[in-house]
Amino acid sequence: MSYRLAADVGGTFTDIVLLNDDTGVYETTKVLTTPDALEKGILKGFDELAGDKYGQITSIVHGTTSGLNSVIERRGAHCALVTTKGFRDVYEIARANRPEIYNIRYHKPEPLIPRKDIYEIDERVSFEGTIEKKVTKEMMREVIVALKGKYDSVAVCLINSYANTKNEKEVCRILEEELDEGTIITASHEIAKESREYERVSTSVLNAYVAPSTRRHVFALSEELLKRGFGGTLYMMQSSGGVIRAEMASSTAVYTLMSGPVGGAIGASVIDRENIIGFDIGGTSFDVSIVVNNRMETTVEAEIEGFPVLAPTVNVFSIGAGGGSIAWNEAGGMRVGPQSAGAAPGPVCYGRGGEKPTLTDANLVLGHMSPEHFLGGRMQIDAEKTMAAFEAYGRQFGLDAEAAAEGVCEIANHKMADAIRELTVKRGIDPRNFSILAFGGAGPMHAALIAEMLDIKEVIVPANPGVFSAWGMLHADIRHDTGHTKVCLLSSLTEEDFHQNFAELKKELDEVLLKEGLQNEERNYICALDMRYFGQEYTISVDIPDETVFDREEIEQAYSDIYERLYGHHSPDNIVELVNYRMTVLVPVNKAAVKRRLSDSPAEPVGTLQGYFSSKKYDIDIYARECLVTGRKISGPAIVTELTSTTIVPPGWELTVDEADSMVMRRGNGGTEDGR
Repeated sequence: MSYRLAADVGGTFTDIVLLNDDTGVYETTKVLTTPDALEKGILKGFDELAGDKYGQITSIVHGTTSGLNSVIERRGAHCALVTTKGFRDVYEIARANRPEIYNIRYHKPEPLIPRKDIYEIDERVSFEGTIEKKVTKEMMREVIVALKGKYDSVAVCLINSYANTKNEKEVCRILEEELDEGTIITASHEIAKESREYERVSTSVLNAYVAPSTRRHVFALSEELLKRGFGGTLYMMQSSGGVIRAEMASSTAVYTLMSGPVGGAIGASVIDRENIIGFDIGGTSFDVSIVVNNRMETTVEAEIEGFPVLAPTVNVFSIGAGGGSIAWNEAGGMRVGPQSAGAAPGPVCYGRGGEKPTLTDANLVLGHMSPEHFLGGRMQIDAEKTMAAFEAYGRQFGLDAEAAAEGVCEIANHKMADAIRELTVKRGIDPRNFSILAFGGAGPMHAALIAEMLDIKEVIVPANPGVFSAWGMLHADIRHDTGHTKVCLLSSLTEEDFHQNFAELKKELDEVLLKEGLQNEERNYICALDMRYFGQEYTISVDIPDETVFDREEIEQAYSDIYERLYGHHSPDNIVELVNYRMTVLVPVNKAAVKRRLSDSPAEPVGTLQGYFSSKKYDIDIYARECLVTGRKISGPAIVTELTSTTIVPPGWELTVDEADSMVMRRGNGGTEDGR
């Protein structure tokens, strides 16, 4: 027998999945996250599922929001920045764009490295890559004295080093020789080898800021796994949706910052649908991503807490709306979130001291949750206190508790639907051509009602939706990305340059795989060009289906098509400029085949409760998830309960279980009466 493990480390819970590769059967668990030492919570979950199987586990993969949280909470490493003389202020000045143009009190995010910790050296490389001033040890003496013994991590980002890396490599070599052992050096050309200085500096600084904690975590986890007899490979999730060996992730930690939310996006990409809108509703946030034509939507540049990151990232859009989102009164208007009750004190119904009504409480008041079956009956729900909280909240608006709860759910659902429109409608994509994949603790509870707002006909709830992100990580391929800037007019691009540039990138990626111990494994290469109209600043990435075939007209047409889809027009008379070459290599992993569950026994309700849809009262049947097997069908209104989630089937919807053990809800002609 061989097994694989996955861990999705969240802010409150760590989700663990153990997959038996031979049978396709998997086990799951949830444990509390241990923020002071993440490996403790991970190992507790691993021990619970793996037991004496560590010697049979071939690989472990995990993603985490810990790096992202350290940036948000400003508790990263004490680090410095070394840059070219005259460019000390690039990081602090940043760009002139204002995300909130009407906010007269807007302030740019405070830099992660203050100006006093930024040092200059008198070197210079031209934009063409010519070395005008070489780096010498003598010119660095003052910088070395200033850095020694004071910093955990140092970022090195020299002007135009993407065009010629020689000076930057020499600076890094000298620093590694002279600084204390254990000081992490981040070289910008290894993290982001492309133009636009501020974005390169920002990416390098972010890496330096989170690399020490990532390295400590990887070392501690690896040591403990070794003691338990684990002899396989430990991988870390990347923001791109691929995995990388954990020891390599220690030096490219910035690539893992968004690794927590992407697991669900990967899982969505292996569901048997071409076009999927996947969303995860937890206690605090609503994270949505899309799969178009069986491919995850990714971007080559992301933003984290106002700082740009030049790294391939799955396009995940998040808002502050989750089960713990607090309902409040703003000048006589109902509001929901982004403030959250979190896990402590939590919603009122948890009975842990929470007094402010939340979205979870609203669902309880509306009869969309079964108190007896919540968390498999392991948790006592205080329905009486919850009702009292909503009666008090409703009085502020002249409403009874049920009407107030319905208003809270409506507002939250509309906010979530608007977030989906941000990723679809605003980019020329029609959400009606998609299916919804709902996961997370609260995702299946709101999915069908959100689908009605968007006129989407199908909702899919995977098996074990509460740990779906961890399950998705088991499907992540080994992935490495590279690219470089070579600016030229598309009209002047020669076939020789086209092939040579992609050949260089392929050689670079093959060398990285060799370092990772991968020699003859199957691999797939994905190529792209970043292009723009002459005179523009930002680029659009265009996939190249076959890098061995050069067709300038086809490339330009592909660019025009994407431009028109994004902006509603294109400019056939404008000159197109090529900026960056990009290449990705994927080494596929075995995908987890779900074991079907078959039964001849009918699916009978385990109970009934009264609840509300569109202000109408219904008798709602309650079903246990384990009793719903392949081929079974139930009609709404109904509730399906399981350990980590609750699924709502509104009136006018039908639910069946497919061969992948997913629950599939489809809307009839009506839906709820108001057609939401």
